[in-house]
Amino acid sequence: MRKGRKIGGGIKDAEAVVGEKQVFANLTYDSGFKIVFGTEGKSERLLMLLLNHVLDMKIVSVKYLPTERLGLTEEESRSFFDVYCKDSSGRRFLIEMQMWSQHYYHKRAVYYSSLSVQDQARIEKEKQKQRRRPWDYYFAPVYQVSFLNFPNTIVEAKEDGGNPYISHYVYKSRDTGRELGDETNIIFIDLAKFRKDFDECKNQCERWLYSIRNMHLLKERPEGVEGTELEELYDEAQFAAWPAEKRLIYEKHIMNRNDYENILYERYEDGIAAGVKQGIERGIKQGIEQGIEQGIEQGIEQGIEQSARKMLAAGMSCEEVAEILMIPIEKVKSLQDSPLP
Repeated sequence: MRKGRKIGGGIKDAEAVVGEKQVFANLTYDSGFKIVFGTEGKSERLLMLLLNHVLDMKIVSVKYLPTERLGLTEEESRSFFDVYCKDSSGRRFLIEMQMWSQHYYHKRAVYYSSLSVQDQARIEKEKQKQRRRPWDYYFAPVYQVSFLNFPNTIVEAKEDGGNPYISHYVYKSRDTGRELGDETNIIFIDLAKFRKDFDECKNQCERWLYSIRNMHLLKERPEGVEGTELEELYDEAQFAAWPAEKRLIYEKHIMNRNDYENILYERYEDGIAAGVKQGIERGIKQGIEQGIEQGIEQGIEQGIEQSARKMLAAGMSCEEVAEILMIPIEKVKSLQDSPLP
């Protein structure tokens, strides 16, 4: 049986098996992640095992929660969250697979965690209202868990030899280091930095990270998976065994992501060229630097708009386009009747 291979970083990993039949779904794409870890009535055990390993917890059960309770619109909830759940003690978990680099992503994660606090506040206030008591500001701890599959500086190396792929942030005193409480937890898991082969993994946490990051590139399960909890993960990720509806959603998502990436890269190059030209025409170094920056921004924006128009022309709904491109649905609707360039 073939061992797992070391994999390079980046979105192009999804195309590494060219001309071959892919056996396992790509879990670094949110569509694959949602199907494997977010299918109610089927994925609870896998999600529980994953959280126990990456958070070093002893969760005994999980229950999925509707994202509508977070106060988001339907389009926002599909774009923002992959999984929202709670465990038997009431702790909330918001889990997201993120493959695109974004400025200020850490602020986005803090914002996400606050939505769960607001969700619990509404529920607790109503309970206390029925009891004719004031709300005492109780809410269960919230864990915002983000899997990052792009180069970043959010996940830091540990001086004490702790897990180098996971950073766990909490509120604490700047002066003494004392934690304010365990109510808010922001966890970042760096898949992009994980370069180990399967037989180099030292523990189950690393084996889970390896599998999530690399299984779509494998033709067989790594040696040592059979008879372990990871066997369940590889079984569930075999998308040939998925119902036709789920396979269609997954394949359509992958195809549109790849199209979007290609368009974005072309526009990125066009933006650099336009920026250099603009800077040269101004004749000063500052002008070149500013021109490049403006050109890149304009190129990326044009790439997103062109990609949205192509998806709409292919028959996709505004909601599907907004979810895949992670842009407001109002933006998509404004492009609906505009012609392709």
